[in-house]
Amino acid sequence: MPEQPAVKSAERVMEVLEFFAQRQAPASAAQIAQELGYPQSSTSMLVRNLERLGYLTLDQQGGGYRPTLRVMQLGTWLHDELFGEGTLVSALDQLRRKTGQTVLVGIRQGLHVRSLLALRGPRLNAVRIRAGVLYPVCRSSMGRLLLGLESDLDVRRIARSANASEPDPAHRVVVDDFVREVSATRVREWAYSEEYPSTGRAAVATLLPAVEGHPRMALALGVSMPDLVRSRNELIDAVVTTARKIRTAQLSSSR
Repeated sequence: MPEQPAVKSAERVMEVLEFFAQRQAPASAAQIAQELGYPQSSTSMLVRNLERLGYLTLDQQGGGYRPTLRVMQLGTWLHDELFGEGTLVSALDQLRRKTGQTVLVGIRQGLHVRSLLALRGPRLNAVRIRAGVLYPVCRSSMGRLLLGLESDLDVRRIARSANASEPDPAHRVVVDDFVREVSATRVREWAYSEEYPSTGRAAVATLLPAVEGHPRMALALGVSMPDLVRSRNELIDAVVTTARKIRTAQLSSSR
């Protein structure tokens, strides 16, 4: 019985991820195709789709692709079950349990932020968010923080491009105001959004510490507007404290 195309595609996705597990370094689509014996054209399409879904990202230094935190999430729960806590996702799970809110981690992809990880809060009314979703970079709290890593000139250019691609005038930003807002996030370490991504929703975010070779990530709590109004300072403190703890653990492990 001939192999079904969907089965073959799924097999290749797993083989690509296993390839990276063995290689433990970035690789180009051409290198992946050569190593696994795949056609170059279909390999390029496959890795682009995995990048679009947030499982791969372009390496920030030497080029090529490398796995993201979203891949790590797939097995972290098993690692913690077998070997105890101490991973990044464990720290995020502690934040989820402490606040009762949904925890997100995202990276910037052009004019958008893609959520790589979404851990739903334990509260009955916790916000439901899927991993892999794209959010406009100028409207997202994570987006404003990630744009703060760019120069004001680049932020202005990105904001104008985002406005040009936004069909709804109500969702466009006032560029000068937006540049000032992004500049403020560089100083205070946090940002929040209101009534976004839908009415009654909000988010509080901060940057996660840099990891060499990986795109910078942001951490956010997805909350309801009533929770933001009632507990804004506590939520800000929770995300900022978590990021600092992760940074401290990161420095300790590198010594």
